[in-house]
Amino acid sequence: MTMHNDPIFEAVYRDTLPKVARMVHRMGGDLDTAKDVFHDAVIIYLEKKQQNTVAIGSDQAYILGIARILCLRRLKDDRQYVAIHSQEDDYSIPADFYDPPPVTQPVISWLRNAGKKCLQLLQAFYYEKRSMTEIARHLQYKTQHVATVQKYKCLEKIREQVKQTSHEEAAI
Repeated sequence: MTMHNDPIFEAVYRDTLPKVARMVHRMGGDLDTAKDVFHDAVIIYLEKKQQNTVAIGSDQAYILGIARILCLRRLKDDRQYVAIHSQEDDYSIPADFYDPPPVTQPVISWLRNAGKKCLQLLQAFYYEKRSMTEIARHLQYKTQHVATVQKYKCLEKIREQVKQTSHEEAAI
């Protein structure tokens, strides 16, 4: 079976590898693990297809299924298990765990201080769960990238206000 310059093989690679990478990432793996799992899954798929041992309906679904099983096996083998009773002393709850830090200024005031446009942008993104494309269109930014940069700047303004407040409180 020749695979060099095979458009079907290239399409499977182009369309399936990103899906395998997302699946492996959700399972706690990294990109190298995803590539290894994908290549192993493709080899198994090609062997099965060449042997005609199974009726394969969808190439992509079959490869994704194989990759999922391989990933589960790999991540299971890579984990190191530690008996919990031997580590009990390491798992103590800190004394201040149940005492929330004092909030002297409500968060909404920091948002308002950041400006009306920032408040609208952050509300649309976090509360209304809008996409950055929608937000850019709604708030009349030139591009999605400009809206994303503006969101970052708004968050930085709020972080600075929080730092300022905590420094002022520490000085008192």
